[in-house]
Amino acid sequence: MRLGFNWSKGPFEMLEEIGVANFFDKFKNYEGNKFLENLSKTKNEKFHGVRQKYTDIETLGKVKKTATSIDGNSSASIYRFNDFNIVEFTTKANALDYDSMDALKKATDKPLIIINESMQFSAGVNLTYTMNFADKGDHKSIEKFVKYFQDTCKELKYSKYPVVSAPSGLTLGGGFEVLVQSNFVASHTNIVVGLVETMVGLVPAGGGCKEMLWRWSQTDEAKNDPDFAPLKVFDIIGYGKTATSPVEAEPLKYLLPENKKIMSRNSLLQVSRSILQDNKDFVPPVEVNFNLSGKPLKDKMVKLLEKLYNEKIILDHGMTVGTELANVLSGGDTSIDKTLSEDDLYKLELDAFMRLIETKQTQQRIKHTLSTGKPLVN
Repeated sequence: MRLGFNWSKGPFEMLEEIGVANFFDKFKNYEGNKFLENLSKTKNEKFHGVRQKYTDIETLGKVKKTATSIDGNSSASIYRFNDFNIVEFTTKANALDYDSMDALKKATDKPLIIINESMQFSAGVNLTYTMNFADKGDHKSIEKFVKYFQDTCKELKYSKYPVVSAPSGLTLGGGFEVLVQSNFVASHTNIVVGLVETMVGLVPAGGGCKEMLWRWSQTDEAKNDPDFAPLKVFDIIGYGKTATSPVEAEPLKYLLPENKKIMSRNSLLQVSRSILQDNKDFVPPVEVNFNLSGKPLKDKMVKLLEKLYNEKIILDHGMTVGTELANVLSGGDTSIDKTLSEDDLYKLELDAFMRLIETKQTQQRIKHTLSTGKPLVN
């Protein structure tokens, strides 16, 4: 049944997860079903034979029952084992909030795997959570959250222990920022990945701009032209480009050639654990620096925006959002001979995000997307 209907879990797995005693406490209408009638009498928690289990692959559903302890909060669970931790997001569409970040940060005390059983890795930051603060005019709480998001992602990237993200399904916005700042990635082939913040009138502020800039700055073209990488990233993030598979993700540099690509979702945890096994002598990466052109580069980006504006592809707020993105990717008040740190880029992202979230037009975009599921062009 599991294979035939392409279910994520078969009936035996579902019943085992619910628990036999718990199932019969809640479900009484099983007359005529001999299997359930017999099971209701025996209450045998090991009701299935090995042959009836779908697979002996080490999946998250099986492994988390063997955790030495369980930690976490209402947004994410931490399953602790002797030599590693697992974090599983538990919100709707695994949208990220302060508690999600809190769980990730707490779990970096050992090698960490970030993985979920649900359909999505993470659809991004919880916009409802953010708008609850915006509606009250509580911008300080939004800034505190975004700063904590940045701090957590930096902790993932430079943790003493390796961090593996194992995405499947939607891996967008903040979800992608968690992935891109993990040390290793084991990706299911069925992913939708990208930075889509401009669609709701924002810019990536959890390190997405920074990481994409760094990836594109390592290309041969960027070695000859310092503006190549920022302009490329401006195009990718500005249009909110997404990839619907690892094959599409690599040319955009959302995924890298060394990232694992896995056909069977059931193998994600097993592959992730093998990555940890292979990196017992893990050394955190060295912090990176940026040399960006500043105002001349920003002017190039604004000219591209003006062309789109004149062609009515973007409207007034599209110009505002695009200009804020240009300010981040050009390095703000800098010049090519000045070196910027990752913290400098984080600060540019945060400042741009805060200026945008305070505008009525961005708030209109967010509310429209939350209510209709579609972007608003304003």
